[in-house]
Amino acid sequence: MRESFSYKDNVLGVEAEKGWTSILELIPDSEVPTYVYNLKTIKSRIDAYKSSLSKLKTQIHYAVKSNGSAEVLKCFQSEGTCADVVSQGEFKRALDCGFKGSQIIFSGVAKSRKDILFAIENDAYQINIESLAELRRVCEISKSIDKEARVGFRVNPDIPVDTHPYITTGFRENKFGIGLDQVRKAVKILKESESLVKLTGISAHIGSQIMDVDPLVDSAKALKRLAKELEGQGFKLESIDVGGGVGVDYQSHDESLDIQMIKNYGKKLEELFSDFDGTIVLEPGRSLVGRSGILIAKVEYIKNNGFKDFIIVNTGMHHLMRPSLYKAYHSIVPVRKTGENLEKNFDIVGPICESSDVLGFDRVMEEPKEGDFLAILDAGAYGMTMANEYNLHKLPNEVFV
Repeated sequence: MRESFSYKDNVLGVEAEKGWTSILELIPDSEVPTYVYNLKTIKSRIDAYKSSLSKLKTQIHYAVKSNGSAEVLKCFQSEGTCADVVSQGEFKRALDCGFKGSQIIFSGVAKSRKDILFAIENDAYQINIESLAELRRVCEISKSIDKEARVGFRVNPDIPVDTHPYITTGFRENKFGIGLDQVRKAVKILKESESLVKLTGISAHIGSQIMDVDPLVDSAKALKRLAKELEGQGFKLESIDVGGGVGVDYQSHDESLDIQMIKNYGKKLEELFSDFDGTIVLEPGRSLVGRSGILIAKVEYIKNNGFKDFIIVNTGMHHLMRPSLYKAYHSIVPVRKTGENLEKNFDIVGPICESSDVLGFDRVMEEPKEGDFLAILDAGAYGMTMANEYNLHKLPNEVFV
């Protein structure tokens, strides 16, 4: 069942403060594609994580990379979550939206000296160390400015997951994290640095769009074992950061399945960490915002090239990269159902001069008319945040309900 957006009298809409509102009433400019977000959906996902982990001391650090729109960040800040960022730009955006530096984890494999200095000066909750070279750099900077830096070792637990190869991050062939066999070297660097760097936690993030929570739990188990090893070496960790990765079933219209997976994952984490007296940190992104957004496209042309039928719309891979980048699936539906025409198979394509600019292959739908609107569903994560101006097209508008 769709909860975030629904039909009423054959028109797609959303429950707003003034009651159910048609999507057509929310579009500020019919000539410009528009992302529409339901912030209530985000809040329901935050509640699902909190309730499923109520027996543990936890911190939810929302992964800003999944959707960095200011209104979305302000929503998370008002709901009492923290933030996970992967660039100084995201760090600054989070600060601008009300987060304190002490609520922000700084991840990412290529932090510059300026990035690290910015994080230390702004009292970052934790800088996730991704390599031995980065640890040396943090130690050097911390010592040079005589200010404490809180760090966590992001380890690569070498756990393969069933997802697209571009979004696996915890396998030995990936660029992310320190190998478990390198942790001893990291500890040696830390002890010999004579800096103010403090090891406060350990972290792992094995990938994105993971639909089976068992690999996530296996990763968490590896972190728990490592925490005990570090404790034996004199490091009492404040937190264990299990990362994010819980997926969204883009093929299904039943949003309750997402909530159930979050609760299932939370229950397993509660069982695993029942004897850990520190904080369990999570960095979810997609599972919090994926269902919250839709992208509204205007039909420009209906085309038959003698071989197949196309619906050509005014948005494409420059506004939603996932289908062309990952061959990702998004449901595409009419904003207004008319029942006037027969259903046919269409490729739904955009205006970009690339053959990869396809939003959906072989979609069965009633043939629309020029000027009608389509909604690309479940576009709240990795949509606008990856949008660009390729071919010098304008960026989409954004509307927040």
